[in-house]
Amino acid sequence: MLTLYYVSATLVQSWRIQRACNKIAEQLAQSSSVAFYALQSGKDDGFDPTIASSELCCNRNVAKVTDILWLHGNQHGCCLRPLQSVQITPWISFPPAPSLLPFAYAADTATPTVTPTEIEPQPRISLSSDTAQHLQLLIEANIDLQQREASTESCVPVKLENYGKLIAWKIDSHLAVLIETDIEHFTKLLIMTFLQNNLYINDQLPLMRIESVQREGEPQPFQLLANHLKRQSRKAAEVSAEGWQKHLEDLRALGVLAHQATEFEQQKNRNELKPSTPKQEPLLQRQEQSPVAAQASLKAVAVVEPTTKISSPAKPTHLKQPTPVEHLLSKPSDFNKATATTKTENPSTNTREMEKSPGVQDNAGTPIAKASTPSRSFVAVKPSSPPSETPSAARPRPILRRNKNSLGESKPLNVLVYSDSASARDSAMVTLRQILEPDLYTIYALTPQQAAQKHWLEQTALLVVCGSVAPSIGQILVDYFLHGGKVLSLCSDILHFILPNYRTAEVREHELVQFSYDKWQRVKMMHHIFCYQPSPVKKNFSTDSEESSVQSHSRKSSMDLKDLTGQTHQLEVKVLGTEETWNTPSLMLAKSLQSGGKAVFSQVHLETNPNEFEFDEVKFAILKQSERIRIEIFTDLLSKYLEVQVRGTDSEGAASAAVVFKHAYFLGRHESKFELLEKLRPRCTGNDNVIIMPKLSIKFCGKDDKPPAANANVLPILIHSCPDDFSTVDYFDNLKTEHIGRLVIYAPVLSSSMHVINDMELVHGIVVLPVQQTAGVGRSNNQWLSPLGCAMFSTQLHIDMDSPLATRLPLIQHLIGAALVNTLRGHKLYRSSLIKDMVD
Repeated sequence: MLTLYYVSATLVQSWRIQRACNKIAEQLAQSSSVAFYALQSGKDDGFDPTIASSELCCNRNVAKVTDILWLHGNQHGCCLRPLQSVQITPWISFPPAPSLLPFAYAADTATPTVTPTEIEPQPRISLSSDTAQHLQLLIEANIDLQQREASTESCVPVKLENYGKLIAWKIDSHLAVLIETDIEHFTKLLIMTFLQNNLYINDQLPLMRIESVQREGEPQPFQLLANHLKRQSRKAAEVSAEGWQKHLEDLRALGVLAHQATEFEQQKNRNELKPSTPKQEPLLQRQEQSPVAAQASLKAVAVVEPTTKISSPAKPTHLKQPTPVEHLLSKPSDFNKATATTKTENPSTNTREMEKSPGVQDNAGTPIAKASTPSRSFVAVKPSSPPSETPSAARPRPILRRNKNSLGESKPLNVLVYSDSASARDSAMVTLRQILEPDLYTIYALTPQQAAQKHWLEQTALLVVCGSVAPSIGQILVDYFLHGGKVLSLCSDILHFILPNYRTAEVREHELVQFSYDKWQRVKMMHHIFCYQPSPVKKNFSTDSEESSVQSHSRKSSMDLKDLTGQTHQLEVKVLGTEETWNTPSLMLAKSLQSGGKAVFSQVHLETNPNEFEFDEVKFAILKQSERIRIEIFTDLLSKYLEVQVRGTDSEGAASAAVVFKHAYFLGRHESKFELLEKLRPRCTGNDNVIIMPKLSIKFCGKDDKPPAANANVLPILIHSCPDDFSTVDYFDNLKTEHIGRLVIYAPVLSSSMHVINDMELVHGIVVLPVQQTAGVGRSNNQWLSPLGCAMFSTQLHIDMDSPLATRLPLIQHLIGAALVNTLRGHKLYRSSLIKDMVD
């Protein structure tokens, strides 16, 4: 019997694998992306396309799941459209094999098992001669040491070099690798990993994802980057825990250099490739350092200074130019100052009229038409990706009218975070959630595709920008600022776009600096890899006083900047804080005198948590001491200059206002309640009768049960008790329905009412009624603000799919909304106020 069972199981598994492989080949032929990924144990994303596709993909926000290929425990496989693309310009190419960077991989040729002298070693992999069959694979692996130690010694890791050509790699919170392969080897790789539950690759790194993508750009060459890297710490394939941490430091250092090279290349393109002026070669000049500067530690300075001189008609002298990587990564003693011969101008082009953003959505996902006048609402819609069709007539975008007092009269505005780094984006969002006033703003990540479509402009209270920005996106972000928007730049080259006279860049790799701002003096924090300051030739600064006692942060300047329509805006620029060693600006403020738009630039990492530097004991200790000051400075900049409402500074008041989770109540007829509990009994696990769902664990507690402590992920529900702040008598006496609302789960605080009914079949008409939600979710993962005083509930309805209503399910949501409005209009307590509002 066991033999028969084994044979049957083997045949079934082989059939599943063969079926998945056939689907993969079919989908790849249709220009789709195939993604296999592993979730945390006990988690289920329901094949959410934003999770199925890697966060490194540029068009992740428009991905749609077209077919499900694999489902085995926490391992998912699906097809995505459109074909996902990855920009690999800030990535690093692989060194020649064999190598230990970024992981250990073998030589390009494999020695045969029998090696007579006349037999030559064969290539390790031979891809199809038909280049149309070639494809790019994005492979992501965990680099956490604890995850690596959890792997069993008997596990044989899958060698990536056996399945494709190693193209580029990138390290951030995890390791990302791009390889070139063909359909045959891609299928073999999936079989050896996900389809056989062997999720370990080179160096025993836990595999997280394999996704077919389209590659954009070229990586930075490893050979040029390695010349500026310290002595390699890893010397052997086997490495200890301490050695692995040093190895990761080497990889991150290379990653920083790659980003520097990418940023320099983008800056060079912005300076030279202007449509209004002919492209000319910059002249390289070497300038002597002063004796004082020679004694100090060397700084790498790259200067690009615009000039107004008209080029001579004589034939210019062209000097050999280094590549962007060579120019940027030259040793400090070899750095040259380059003077551009072209004048920097802002192109004046007309833009198409901005399309209206889609309407807001209710908690159940009901689209609500956008009113012509501001209306009170607590729904905030994240940046969307509507169809790309735009009107043929090009008309200028209207100027944004922004006033902090108008926030209370309209829907809450978004705070958007634009970043080229996942770790920087996550750090910024965590800090913002800690600082901003709760239940007032929603915080979303802004992708390049969403930024380019401009549908976010009218519903954004604050734009936070981290890292490098592409020129096409930078112009849009500047236009948002010039028309009244608020921008916070955290170590971002958006500074170039708004303040083009800031050209000098001091290269500082992982450097702690000491700076002063307002009442916070001599604060130590991590600095950006670049420190931008006004050109040493044309600083354009005028001080309030010529006396030497005037502090550096009193410096002001003015300049003109054009928007996309060609309109000129006058900017007032002020230095708020300076770094003490080189007296360079650390915090700056730019204000548009026409529209009131404001931009704060920070060249220190205010978003960075000290825990990110735990591997460096010295830096970690210093940053830990400055943690409170970091939050205070961040908060002060938001409230004082960007007009964003922040939490109160009173720690006791903040603690009292914190959300406290409590147990919920199960209300309704006794027989109906126990009928549902009996139905749910098979879903219970363990002796505690706990129902575990993807985002919430529920326990129904009887009279003799001790309810567990409630939190965001645990909801104890009392069966035989009633809440003090909800009249069950009034509720059921006025309820006229037969099924809807007859069973109620009433909760003082919930993370989201949808977490209770989304992943479990309960009973027709059951209602989940929270007084307050901490993480409400609407359609397309739109955030749902839920302060006290809102009327919120989620209902589960069971509809016969063969009925006429089943073909018109969205109509139910509109009917519910219309019924609520009609009830309020007819209620005697609200009729007079509604009539007065309509008259007004």
